[in-house]
Amino acid sequence: MNAPTRADAPPSPIAWPPILMAVTLAIGLMLDAATRASLVDRASSSLPQIAGAALVIPALANDVWCFRILSRQQTTIMPHRAARHLVTEGPYRFSRNPIYVSHVALIFGLGLFLDSPFTLLLTPVLAFGLTKLAIEPEERHLLEKFGDDYRSYVARTRRWL
Repeated sequence: MNAPTRADAPPSPIAWPPILMAVTLAIGLMLDAATRASLVDRASSSLPQIAGAALVIPALANDVWCFRILSRQQTTIMPHRAARHLVTEGPYRFSRNPIYVSHVALIFGLGLFLDSPFTLLLTPVLAFGLTKLAIEPEERHLLEKFGDDYRSYVARTRRWL
């Protein structure tokens, strides 16, 4: 039996994105509770909840779109599994990481919806963590696996938006 090559190895042994999202939201909400922080007087404005929903709904819709495309291409959506195919269609035409864009929008939207200023402040930390712990290892994996096809994709498609 042949040993797996580096290209067949997963980008990371840990599924960082859901962990980072949960930690960001939990810490944000705990800091809000500890400091009694609020975005606005809830009795006078529902604008943060409306704005939050306006981000959460398309973020979830984009995740579903990405999942359907990845499933159709018979490759994994799991960030700790090796890719089988390079996907460049649908939302992947506009961003190399549309799921992570959705994750950041989802957490920011939840921060608004839940009246959590600390979650909003921690969202850039989430984006940084996703970049370092998920995106960069995935990029190395895709480069190893797909070589020039991936280089060409990187040249024409932004990492985020």
